[in-house]
Amino acid sequence: MSRTFKYIFATLALALSFSFTAMAQETTGSIEGTITDPAGAVVPGVEVVIQSRAGGTTGVGFRRTTTTDGNGFFRVQQIPPGTYTVATAATAGFGTATTNEVQVLLGRATPVNITLAAVGTNVEVVVTADPLAIDTTGSKIQTNISARTAELLPKGTNFTSLLNVSPAVRNEPLSGGFQIDGASGSENTFIIDGQEVGNFRTGTLNLNNNIPFQFVQEVQIKSSGFEAEFGGATGGVINVVTRGGGNQFRGEAGIEFRAAKFQGNPRPFLNLTTFGPTTATQQTITEYISFPKDQGTDFFPYLSLGGPIIKDKMW
Repeated sequence: MSRTFKYIFATLALALSFSFTAMAQETTGSIEGTITDPAGAVVPGVEVVIQSRAGGTTGVGFRRTTTTDGNGFFRVQQIPPGTYTVATAATAGFGTATTNEVQVLLGRATPVNITLAAVGTNVEVVVTADPLAIDTTGSKIQTNISARTAELLPKGTNFTSLLNVSPAVRNEPLSGGFQIDGASGSENTFIIDGQEVGNFRTGTLNLNNNIPFQFVQEVQIKSSGFEAEFGGATGGVINVVTRGGGNQFRGEAGIEFRAAKFQGNPRPFLNLTTFGPTTATQQTITEYISFPKDQGTDFFPYLSLGGPIIKDKMW
């Protein structure tokens, strides 16, 4: 009985350790910064409120409050990728300040430094571009493709069609689809919403897990220096986070199609070229000429819908 109990306990412990590893994958970012006065001195004890932007793909119920420390510094972690507003409450001698359109990227610390004005003055800072500041909190080399960036670039049906945005990625049809820093597709790790989805035999990405861009919030390509929880990858890490809902019902539907007449299909064409005076020196050269495929048109319908289940709590 004692041996049986030990065996059951060891099995449960092993299962729980794998569950913990799956949930420990990176699915969020963070916001940090320093609050100063007009003279550049730090301001401690300032209340900072981070709230998701209305109408964004992140649930509008997200709200986090923190307070600056003795050095005027604040940091809020585990923020889902998306667009946020960072606001400070009025404090002794200083008014409020608001920073809009703060873009939180997957696995990155977004810097937001705020200078407070004198009491009675409201300051609003509008950020219209993604943060380009260097993230000094980590040493990993990665490329982030947000939903906003993806909409501006030509792409295919699924999220892997934009992986070449990363300088570490190159197409390789005979190596699992693409390489990261020279590693084959079977050496990479594919993660969607914290769950590893690579094929358990080949290590490559199955077609059914290559989800359409309409469902993707952000794609992250890690090429080197990534964290210990991704240690199973000997190549790169492709980390995907899907979109969330909000307090308003939003979605999109459509059909993407590929016309057969616009597709090329290599077919061997035998071209006989004669060299020399006799037919004995004839040489056969094989050329490949593209002809339209004699197939039907491919259609890819899609539908995405997000909305509230419980307002401000579940979407």
